[in-house]
Amino acid sequence: MYPFKNRFLLTGFIFVLMIVLMACGEKGASSNSNDDPTPSESAEASEVPMTLTVASLNNYPPQFFKQDGELTGFEYDLLKAVAEEVDIDLKFQEMKFEAFIPSLQGGQADVATSATITEERREVIDYSDIFLESGMVLVVTTDSPIQSYEDLKGKTIAATAGSGSATFIKATELAEEYDAEVKGLKETDMVFKDVEIGNADALVMNSPTAAYRIQIDGDHPKFRVVGDHLTVDEHAFSVKKGNTEVLEKLNEGLKKVRDNGKYDEIHKAWYGE
Repeated sequence: MYPFKNRFLLTGFIFVLMIVLMACGEKGASSNSNDDPTPSESAEASEVPMTLTVASLNNYPPQFFKQDGELTGFEYDLLKAVAEEVDIDLKFQEMKFEAFIPSLQGGQADVATSATITEERREVIDYSDIFLESGMVLVVTTDSPIQSYEDLKGKTIAATAGSGSATFIKATELAEEYDAEVKGLKETDMVFKDVEIGNADALVMNSPTAAYRIQIDGDHPKFRVVGDHLTVDEHAFSVKKGNTEVLEKLNEGLKKVRDNGKYDEIHKAWYGE
């Protein structure tokens, strides 16, 4: 009788012990589950890179243009390097230059490229730190009789026209000073073509674009520069007025590429110096 009773007590003890162990196991599993983040929590914890929409031209060599169907250029390479340094993604939106400022103001773009700094633009947009200095020049065909600004009398000067186009403003000033006519065209390629075929006698263009256009003609250039720089210009990226978050990111990236030598590499690749 007693052995049976002992066996009964032992069986009961084992049963209770199993229940206790199972409860501890469930508590431990619950604790581990709370300690480990879910996939959604992990995604929220990891920092998602900022994505910026960039208003860009596709016909403004060597700053921003298309080659073999792909965007390229000095500013393109520079902006990509900046983005890599500060961990931001870029989405390029090709558009006309006159749409740049409205796209920033309306939120269709976060950054605009290919613009020189002017006080007029500064009233409605903010600029990044300066990344390039250049100047406007007067350009004619290699066989043109124009040798100086005084020879512009009675001639037609072409320039790109748009929202506060600095080249068009300078062309207008030249026309007024030297008794010439001014002609506004929509795109850089059209300006060079107009002079090449004789529809205009000269053009005003920023020096990097003019130098690049002359360079790609090799040993038989179609164009030449008359005189010295007409202006001293500063190039910067632009953002919507008051968009300090994006502006600070751009300036941080620009500083880093200058400090680590990437800026010099890109500049040399496009300008050879």
